[in-house]
Amino acid sequence: MKRPYNAERPFPWRCRHCGKNEVEMETVEYTAEVRYEGRLHTFKISKLQIPVCQSCKEKVFTEDVDQQVNDALRLHLKLLAPVQIRDALKRLQLTQKGLSEQLGVAQETLSRWTTGTVIQSRAMDNLMRIYFKFPQVREALSDTNHETILGPAYPVFSS
Repeated sequence: MKRPYNAERPFPWRCRHCGKNEVEMETVEYTAEVRYEGRLHTFKISKLQIPVCQSCKEKVFTEDVDQQVNDALRLHLKLLAPVQIRDALKRLQLTQKGLSEQLGVAQETLSRWTTGTVIQSRAMDNLMRIYFKFPQVREALSDTNHETILGPAYPVFSS
């Protein structure tokens, strides 16, 4: 018997749409529509592995299918992939906690980006890219007073 991508129960599955026991794993071309930062993005996934009912052709969207769509969305938007973020952390010998503090995000949020559970915003993707690429940015953001390189946070007015 075939096993679905990362699934624990063997095929065939019972279709929730037609009730027949004919859901099998297929590789299909799929046009996805995903809303990201308030805008609808349409893109093709050439080889989506998805359970499909052989009788009624209903597609079954599992967590694994959602992950494939999210990976394709990141690629479509040219955002850093979770593995790229993890590799940069390793290369710079940083912990998630250290990076999250310097970027000003919760450690749990960064963890979700590195596991692929959540897709980072374009702004945070841009910030991570410049952080990973430029030592001066890392130095500036590691200065907890933010005064050494950038100057005081608020202008001081004399009376």
